[in-house]
Amino acid sequence: MANNDLVFRKPPLGLRPVELTFGEPDEVASGAVYAVGRIPLPVFMVAGAVFADMPPMGTAAGVIALPAFMVRGAVRYDSATERPLVGKVVSAWQVAAAVEVGTTARHQNAMKAQAGRIARWQRAVRAAGVTTAAWQEGGRARNAVAARHQAADARHADTRLRYQEATRAREGVEVRWQAALAVDPAALGVRYQEAERLRRAADTRWQQARPIDRSHVERFGAARLVERAWLARWQAAMLPPLGRSDVAPPAEDPCYLPSAELRFRERQRFSSTLIFICERYRPPPGTGETVIVPILETYTVQNSITLVRLDSGEEIEALAFSMSLDADSWTWRWNATLPGSAWPVIRRGIHVAPVDILATVNGVPYRLSATDCNRDRRFAHTQVQVQGRGRGALLDAPYAPTLNHASASARSVAQLLDLALTYNGVSIGWGIDFGLTDWAVPGGTWAYQGSYIGAVLDIASAAGAIVQPHATDATLRVLPRYPAAPWYWDTLSPDYVLPAAAVSVEGIQPLTKPDYTRVFVAGMNAAGVVGQVTRSGTAGDNVAPMVTHALITHSDAVAQRGTTVLSDTGAQASVNLRLQVRPETGVILPGALVRYEDGAETHLGLVRATSVDWQRPVLRQSITLETHVEA
Repeated sequence: MANNDLVFRKPPLGLRPVELTFGEPDEVASGAVYAVGRIPLPVFMVAGAVFADMPPMGTAAGVIALPAFMVRGAVRYDSATERPLVGKVVSAWQVAAAVEVGTTARHQNAMKAQAGRIARWQRAVRAAGVTTAAWQEGGRARNAVAARHQAADARHADTRLRYQEATRAREGVEVRWQAALAVDPAALGVRYQEAERLRRAADTRWQQARPIDRSHVERFGAARLVERAWLARWQAAMLPPLGRSDVAPPAEDPCYLPSAELRFRERQRFSSTLIFICERYRPPPGTGETVIVPILETYTVQNSITLVRLDSGEEIEALAFSMSLDADSWTWRWNATLPGSAWPVIRRGIHVAPVDILATVNGVPYRLSATDCNRDRRFAHTQVQVQGRGRGALLDAPYAPTLNHASASARSVAQLLDLALTYNGVSIGWGIDFGLTDWAVPGGTWAYQGSYIGAVLDIASAAGAIVQPHATDATLRVLPRYPAAPWYWDTLSPDYVLPAAAVSVEGIQPLTKPDYTRVFVAGMNAAGVVGQVTRSGTAGDNVAPMVTHALITHSDAVAQRGTTVLSDTGAQASVNLRLQVRPETGVILPGALVRYEDGAETHLGLVRATSVDWQRPVLRQSITLETHVEA
């Protein structure tokens, strides 16, 4: 058996610990010295002391008497001593020159309020009336309440249970019989024979019962939760084909196919975490990919609506809920019916500022503001009605001030939108999601007096754009009213494809608008430009009324505003659809391109209005499509 003990002949020379390294080191230590060779020496005595530090320093003292000898070998000296760079650091300086810069404080003159405050009063007239206390002696009630009673007679009769010892019955139970009368067998067909008299009597034996005590024990303990999953597999049934055939069941499509290939949804930005996708992954709404609703015999959705007051985290029960949004609205409008118990929760502080509400519709959150509430109390029944708008209600009156919006320096349209959401040059916390083609605007061209949202809508109207709210963030989305002219819609990929089987209600209303083919767009000051937009393939002989705006300062503005005017022309149809809020579609928002398939007939149009209505437990959304005959 091997022994791992290490036995040293002498103690270490110094007090510091001595490190023992076994095996070959990975790399040579810096400053190591190695000598390789062979020196044959005679026996000699050495007297002295040796002190060794880390290479390359070493000190030895002593006397060694040696005869002459020859040394042959090779010496390798490897010094990894650091040699620092020698340089000179020069710091140049000079006396700073004073720079005079003025600080500009922007302000505006306050407008004088014409409303006056009047306190109505008049001299008080002394009242001559005298307050007296009228009283009288209460009359004695003549009617007395009498309780009739009398002494009860004692009843000496007691209740007895009469019994006696039962005597054994000596008589037998007999079955009486008589000869049956003959019945015509042809009529009844009942076979019979004469019964034999039973000679044996039936006796009933009895004895006095003896009580028997028997114990019953039930053992119990804390129950343990056992989770068992039940899986019911089903598919659409079909009539079996004629003849005999073996139909193999369809193989289950796995979510993840084992493969060494990595597919990433987006570029790595913050961490090295690997995010894998499923082959059956469906893109969320609004990602630019088409969401197709399949044709099924049954569409089943588990609906849920929750309301939470954000400042306190209190959940509010809703009996009914609805909200709506259209292309010409910049925020949601909603109302809800609550039970009477929600009255102290919803009304707290609502008269000072809107109450922030988080509404979750089938798992999708929406940030709303409650601006008004009232209570309807009846016998044994109380309900609370709540009305409000989206989070952007704070950008409009009466919660936003009236300001003078203007820019003295040159800016782009996107920068003007950011400037409109500032107060004295400081951002109010709202952002802009700009989806238009930007253009430059010279300084002093645009000015507007009004609220924050009024300034944003005025800037967006220069290009004929629409303003839509973000679901939860403090962001306004500025989008083109028509992403492309209707005669080019067939070249675009729709955002949603809805079959008629998934729609419960359908309504189509034809509309006819002037068939304009040309429009002139012009600015309103010296920096403005004048341009015309003509529909390709036409003579442009049907001219629409001229459109003017102060921000028409570039050809890009002319093209975007002119395309909006010429797109809203000709023969149209308003298609109203009512369907479920399905997980793959969510709430379909205005501006989405939808293709509605009804057999051989197809309608392709833009969503112009959306409304959600929930009457527990039914949840439906209604969308209105703007369709064109040529699309």
